[in-house]
Amino acid sequence: MAFDSKVMAAVVAELNQRLLGGRISKIYQPEPDELALLCYAGGENHRLFLSAHPRHARVHLTQIEKRNPPAPPMFCMLMRKYVEGGRIVAIEQAGRDRICRISIRSTDELGNPVTYVLVAEVMGKHSNIVLLNPQGRIVDAIRRVTEEVNRHRELLPGLPYVPPPPTGKLDPAAVTADDLTEADPNAPAWQVLLDRVDGLGPLLAREAVCRAGAGGDAPLREVDLARLAAAARDLAAAEDWAPRLLYDADGRLKEFHVLPLRHWPGRAETGFGSVSACIDAYFGQRAEEERFRSLRGSLARLVRDEIARVRRKLRAQEESLARAESAETYRLQGELITANLWQIAKGMTEVRVVNYYDPEGAEMVIALDPALSPTENAQAYYRRYQRARSGLAAIQEQLSRSRAELAYLEQVEVALEQAESLPDLEEVRRELAAEGYLREGRSRRAGDAGRGRTAGDGKQPSALRPITLRSSDGLEIWIGRNNRQNDYLTLKLAGPQDLWFHTKEIPGSHVILRVPPGKEVPERSIQEAAALAAYHSKARQSSGVPVDYTARKHVRKPNGARPGMVIYDNHKTLWVTPDPELFPILKRGWSDGAEGAGQDDPDSGRGDRHRGGHPEGAPGAP
Repeated sequence: MAFDSKVMAAVVAELNQRLLGGRISKIYQPEPDELALLCYAGGENHRLFLSAHPRHARVHLTQIEKRNPPAPPMFCMLMRKYVEGGRIVAIEQAGRDRICRISIRSTDELGNPVTYVLVAEVMGKHSNIVLLNPQGRIVDAIRRVTEEVNRHRELLPGLPYVPPPPTGKLDPAAVTADDLTEADPNAPAWQVLLDRVDGLGPLLAREAVCRAGAGGDAPLREVDLARLAAAARDLAAAEDWAPRLLYDADGRLKEFHVLPLRHWPGRAETGFGSVSACIDAYFGQRAEEERFRSLRGSLARLVRDEIARVRRKLRAQEESLARAESAETYRLQGELITANLWQIAKGMTEVRVVNYYDPEGAEMVIALDPALSPTENAQAYYRRYQRARSGLAAIQEQLSRSRAELAYLEQVEVALEQAESLPDLEEVRRELAAEGYLREGRSRRAGDAGRGRTAGDGKQPSALRPITLRSSDGLEIWIGRNNRQNDYLTLKLAGPQDLWFHTKEIPGSHVILRVPPGKEVPERSIQEAAALAAYHSKARQSSGVPVDYTARKHVRKPNGARPGMVIYDNHKTLWVTPDPELFPILKRGWSDGAEGAGQDDPDSGRGDRHRGGHPEGAPGAP
């Protein structure tokens, strides 16, 4: 974890500068392992954040306001009782540990001044926040630790507070080459420092090796021990705080630190006004990434379950269809009985007749009800035929609805797979809720008849705009991020002469290539738009992907269809491979459409958008 001893030292220095003498005005506990203290100091309000999260424990000032629970938890109420209204009189780091001790001057029940100590222990899975009374006993801990959990160090109300045991490592300010000679010479030098020297996390241990003139994973035997020890001493004494976010070679946020790091191979983002601002940015982004992963995971599970449900229903309906299609056999048997009434008598259980519909004139054995007359037996078969025919039409209609629902859900699945931000997922979540797949939407029972009618109503689904870029010929291209946005782009924004693209019978985004009136569309732009349609589909990793395209006026939405479901005609098909080497447009960054979709183009002469004509057409892609 990047929150090491030096980060704690930088945070403590900042808190001393900003909070010392400040008054604690409010205390909140937004999460079970988090605490937020609102402090008024230096003429302004500050929010001190303390976390005992197993992976994200930390202490710093924050600008992020979290939603608080309706009722304050017990630890929050206890903090309010003892220290709300108190003043911060001291903030210190416990040695080189990741422990921050905040002394708060308050009053007891009799109004006498007393000093409580709030201890924030940033220790990975053992992190905790503990309030101590003036006698050094535990008032309470945000995570109580019983003897069953740790028999050497209980953290329970009333017990004396025992700090974490010392690490037994070397003091980095006094480490020498001789202190490192006994280590395994084949072990990585940075690992030796990490195991033997106090206050150095993995980042600073690697930095010390780099400053000693060796490679990041160099074994100890290849490193000058005197230079290595000197580098460790320099890092232990360093206070040239330069907070930075650290990104890997692929641009992903990996770490943060408060000291300049020479060994980091990726990009470093600097320019933060304070240590806390850097930490806030790091953990804010990490929290958003976790929410993104969590939301995508839950929505993906929901959609997978719904797809499995619809497929099971489809199999059952197809079996029912096969049975219903046997209706012709009942009609044939009724006709054969009618044609052979002369040889059938009441009381017979079966009759053998010639099937005159069979080219070879084979015989057929027909079961009879002995309680019925020959004519009544024929009428019974005709009634079975009518019932089966009626059921056939109903089953075919159910099959059509189930297939449409499956196509819709597969389209949602693609939108989830290709979502790149939390707002993308939130739009999909709102769509699923509106379609009745989530509790906040309509119930499924009521939704089957009404799904799909809220997204194509011509209203822009949200402030999130479509992906927008320009072709090599300068023509604007819009790409829908989800089903509701697909509807909005195609049915509301696109003009009748714009070109509409979609992968053939493959779930994917609607792509619109805007065409100025009277302008002939270059073939290169058509190929690029088709490549974008293939790239933003389930066939992203495939080659030779079929993409249909047609003028927007030939695309329409059937009544009652779900979001993103359209039919079209007068189309052509291109076969493209969405390879960025073949189509460099796939490697370009794109805007959020702020200057594209949703605004009329003054050069196009369009004015209002409209839905285009209503020609008859064959069913198209979802």
